[in-house]
Amino acid sequence: MFSTRVPAQTPGAWKPTRNVELVAGSAAGGGSDNLARLVQKILHEQKIVESPLTIINKPASGGVVAWLGLNQNPMDGHHLAISTANLITNHITGRSTLHFSDVTSVAQLFSEAVGIAVRADSPIRNGHELAARLKADAGSVSAAIGTSLGNSGHIALALITQTAGGDAKKLKAVVFQSVSQGVTALMGGHVEVVSTAASNLAPHHVAGRIRIIGLTAPRRYAGALAAVPTWREQGLAVEVDNLRGVIGPKAMSAAQIAYWEAALARTVATAEWKAHLEKNQWTENFAGAEASRRILSEQHDEMRAGLAALGMAK
Repeated sequence: MFSTRVPAQTPGAWKPTRNVELVAGSAAGGGSDNLARLVQKILHEQKIVESPLTIINKPASGGVVAWLGLNQNPMDGHHLAISTANLITNHITGRSTLHFSDVTSVAQLFSEAVGIAVRADSPIRNGHELAARLKADAGSVSAAIGTSLGNSGHIALALITQTAGGDAKKLKAVVFQSVSQGVTALMGGHVEVVSTAASNLAPHHVAGRIRIIGLTAPRRYAGALAAVPTWREQGLAVEVDNLRGVIGPKAMSAAQIAYWEAALARTVATAEWKAHLEKNQWTENFAGAEASRRILSEQHDEMRAGLAALGMAK
């Protein structure tokens, strides 16, 4: 719904002349890392970008280290990073001084709902039962989230608790450096629930290792997750969108932005990207830099309202 047409770059206006760094704010195997490697693969294999592109993992502090590092190279289009909702929520909760407007919005790639999952043999069979537990005693359920408090996964779980009539401030949230670590903890019985972007959970759900019991989407997904109900279907009107995009350092030039807009527009038009959209249940809504700034502003207002209601906004 956020789609916007991106004009082709003017030939010769600007292009990378040396190695490009694409920073992922998660450890290897995490959501941002997997996305960064997919973008890297398509850019190289489709010869969209001629310069080498290296993935740099900076998983600390829920993306804060990754994004603050961008501005050590202002005006330099050779430095990019994957953005998530943490770019917004970290500032609202006071975890970071970096506001989303302090970096350059390049593009939004897609969005996806948050999935709430339990172990395959969990006594929590559906969203109704989890909601009842959270209403009775939110602190009785240990939940893995990655990679920081106040992210979209945490907000989703908090809103479910609040909507069910429980005290979201008592949630027992356990932070991991990557979602994969949280899923491993779930399967090992160290936590009861994982709350994260649906794509992080889909392979484990399909393999039968975990069960996704609810999605924060306005309607059911198709494909592999078609049997997973939304929270609205289960009586809780909770919808949370997790945007993924690409940002650069502050003060990038119009020519640099145009180059990466065009490169990423070509990336999302490939068959391989579309196959990943379908496989991972991502919602296609590519947007260029101008629309991205507007989207981030709108999401900032929504996230601030939600976090303020939960007592987490500073």
